[in-house]
Amino acid sequence: MVCLMMISGIAAAVICGILGEIESGNRAALIFCSILFLVIFILGMEMYRLKKGWFHEKANNYVRIALSHGICCLATVLCLFLPVYAAPILVMAVGMTMVTNSFLGMMAGIFYVVVWSISGTGSVYQLLWALLLTVCGAMMVDFLREKENRRWAVMVMAVFILGCTTVFSYLETGKVSVNMVSYGICNGIVSSVLSLWLYQWLNKRMSHTKEHELERIISEEFSLVQVVRNFSTADYAHARRVSEIARECAKVVGADPYVAAAGGFYYRIGRLEGKPYVENGVILAKSNYFPMQVVQILSEYNGEKNLPSSVESAIVHIVDSVVAKFDVLDKNTLSSSWNQDILVYQTLNENSASGLYDKAGFSMNMFLKIRDYLIKEAELL
Repeated sequence: MVCLMMISGIAAAVICGILGEIESGNRAALIFCSILFLVIFILGMEMYRLKKGWFHEKANNYVRIALSHGICCLATVLCLFLPVYAAPILVMAVGMTMVTNSFLGMMAGIFYVVVWSISGTGSVYQLLWALLLTVCGAMMVDFLREKENRRWAVMVMAVFILGCTTVFSYLETGKVSVNMVSYGICNGIVSSVLSLWLYQWLNKRMSHTKEHELERIISEEFSLVQVVRNFSTADYAHARRVSEIARECAKVVGADPYVAAAGGFYYRIGRLEGKPYVENGVILAKSNYFPMQVVQILSEYNGEKNLPSSVESAIVHIVDSVVAKFDVLDKNTLSSSWNQDILVYQTLNENSASGLYDKAGFSMNMFLKIRDYLIKEAELL
């Protein structure tokens, strides 16, 4: 990954320098910038991975980051053939932010802008224009995540590009040009629509990757699954039941069934190492590069350290507590469907009354749907 990023970055600097017909000293400076950018970029990823518990879901797909960087480097070269204020700078920032985060996406965007600007006219106003679009693109990704905000995000990007193009072209030339306004309108429409399409396309691809990864870590072939089975047959059976039921409960309320299934299977994983269960469970999950949503569920095990902070975490806790009670009671006690229903009602009401799910965004409607499902499908327990 590092080699691919270095090759693409240096290649972009060299090609842009040649196409821009800049002197050899400036070409050497561009190459140095590409190396310096890569060093800072890698350090930034490590900082988020080690200090902020981030990047676990992305750590399994460094290739996507390297490929995205390579595509953006190619786009930087192609932008030299476009009129200055028509370059879709904002789209590159959106793409890199999608596969990393806003900080790293902005950092990558600044690198592309510097290479593009030095290889082009070298105008300070054009550089500032491109930098503002980069910042806007990195920030807009957060708004694109919410469906109800996407229309407004597209409008903001289009207007922002038009405004920046008009202002900075005026500062550069001292007049408002019809051509520049036209470039601003066209660039705004194309970049905003392309950013929305790119977000939806990448989000879909990344979601499929995440789902595949979540299925992989609870498959029979995964090494940690085999460790759980060898550790205790009873714990393995419990984990499977919680995983399967949590998956179905998540489907009932519209939560993420893949996250719920993985979180349910590994909910008690801390027992492999002994006390403290929560800390040891989180360490095991991180060492196996589990997605952060699953790590978060394990950090909220039984509400000991932190209360469930997501619907999936609340679902896993509900299912685990109900299945645990079914495990300890004998078959004669549970032979009556009435007894089973009472047990489900009692367990869920106790958990709810204790305030365990107050921070999970867990509505009463969701609670009732899960309760009804557990009663209806009691034989699964």
